[in-house]
Amino acid sequence: MLGPLFRRRQEDGDRNYVALLSLKLLLLAFFIMLNAISSYEEEKARAVLESVNNTFRGDASHMERHASFDQALDNIDDKADLVTEIERLFETTIPAVEREQGSTENFLRLKLPIEALFYRDEVELASGRELLLKRLAASLKKIDIDGGYYELEFLYGTSARSDGQKSSRDLMLKRLEVVAIEVLGTGIAKERFAVGLQPEEVGNVFVVIRLYDQAPPNITFSSFREER
Repeated sequence: MLGPLFRRRQEDGDRNYVALLSLKLLLLAFFIMLNAISSYEEEKARAVLESVNNTFRGDASHMERHASFDQALDNIDDKADLVTEIERLFETTIPAVEREQGSTENFLRLKLPIEALFYRDEVELASGRELLLKRLAASLKKIDIDGGYYELEFLYGTSARSDGQKSSRDLMLKRLEVVAIEVLGTGIAKERFAVGLQPEEVGNVFVVIRLYDQAPPNITFSSFREER
């Protein structure tokens, strides 16, 4: 009589063991999955940091601590690197920017739509464009550290003929004045900056940057006469 009862309890115990083992296996699989997910996220974070580091050619750890744009320009070795950094500055701020053909390692000509810098019919710069010009000026000033020289030019696109409406001409000239005031306010010397017009380019503006190994000689009318 005890035999069937013992066997029944033994069978019930076996089923409990199986259920307990199944629960442990599920918990083990759950923790393995969590560990796999955490490793995957870590790899993604590492890949993102490497991408940022390669893009800005700086130390990503510095960028994390300071979150400063200038950190991306700490390791500039020559003019080609500076041109690349300036181009990326505009590309990250204004996606519609185009690098014109003829640009080299010491010459950069960027084409931007007017609405990327100004609001539709307003004279003032669009929001955030003052910061763009300040960062551009900070980048260019790095040339002075190595004894180099730079020139910055801002061109406003116009029609082929100069018989446009007076209101349009007035808006164009006022905008050029705003850009000049803003750029000179960043500390760029007036002899290194110029504004002008670009015919047959209505709706666009151009930023032209020229880099030199050293400053050009200071040529005056009196010195020119002496040389002759």
